[in-house]
Amino acid sequence: MRSFRTITLLSVVFAFGCAPEPQGLSEADLAAIRTRFDEVARHVSAEDNAAWANDFTPDGIFMYEHVPTLRGRAAIQQWGEMNVNVTGLTFSDIEIHGSGDTAWATSAFTLMAEGSTTPVIGKQLVVLQRQEDGSWRTVAASVSTDSPPPAGTP
Repeated sequence: MRSFRTITLLSVVFAFGCAPEPQGLSEADLAAIRTRFDEVARHVSAEDNAAWANDFTPDGIFMYEHVPTLRGRAAIQQWGEMNVNVTGLTFSDIEIHGSGDTAWATSAFTLMAEGSTTPVIGKQLVVLQRQEDGSWRTVAASVSTDSPPPAGTP
């Protein structure tokens, strides 16, 4: 019985010891993803909803609190055009992780809207995918504000 445990333990050590280390993102990938955040902020701040929708993959998903899930660039663009006029968007506390052609990032955001003196502050989780041309596009984004929930929400 003791030799069975020893063989099992050695097998586990060998399997994990020989497994390739997960490859993280390169400095170039991290820089490209940070640039993507800058481009998204610029597109949203300029109310360029077509450009913002193109920051997503063709079948990208955008999830915003109290709004049905938006699927695809056309739905994302349409939703952007139907909502408040944004005058400024900035991202902060950006953390990027990933491996290979997939990355995920978290960030805080501050959004200013036309006619409002109070910023909307929130957070997001974004999943990105490297495209064939080497660029990074958003596959899915889940965004929520730090505002209190609407009255009557549990």
